[in-house]
Amino acid sequence: MQRQPTLLNSCASAATAAEARFRLDYPDTRHRDARVIALDDHAADLVRDMAGAQWRGGHFLVFEAVRAAGPDGNGPDAPVMPVLHADATLRTADGSAVLLSSELEDADSAVMIATARASAAAASVIGDACAARRISSAGLVISDGASGGPGVDDVVAALRPNAMVLVVLQDHRDVPEVLAALRV
Repeated sequence: MQRQPTLLNSCASAATAAEARFRLDYPDTRHRDARVIALDDHAADLVRDMAGAQWRGGHFLVFEAVRAAGPDGNGPDAPVMPVLHADATLRTADGSAVLLSSELEDADSAVMIATARASAAAASVIGDACAARRISSAGLVISDGASGGPGVDDVVAALRPNAMVLVVLQDHRDVPEVLAALRV
């Protein structure tokens, strides 16, 4: 069988009625297990507000503290190990404490939401945990109209190595739309 070259009008022919019969006309119904994690108090208020809305499978969490890790990567009383082996305590929207490691067990993506007051340590622990588990990660930095500045620039610098996708938003009201685009 000889292959035909891809022609410049291939996309146009895909729009014909004859090709349209091969399209899937039903919505994407795959269940998503995304974790949306606020890294600071201002982002936490936003995440708690969004937690009550209808989402496709997002768990909304607030970063609380880095936990010291033991030699096997677990244990609160073990000596502090490198950040790669650290865990974190998170809070759910109802205030229950959970571990980052247990939340990421069934996750397929993680979205970190931060403002100028976010912790670089939080971003590092979450980013490293996602990378170790091959979970896609994204960072949303909310500047609320500030044009850069030391706080926003520092957060962007902290999130850049810890998120596969990084977006700086000018308005916190854009966060739900971005999460919907990410199919959270």
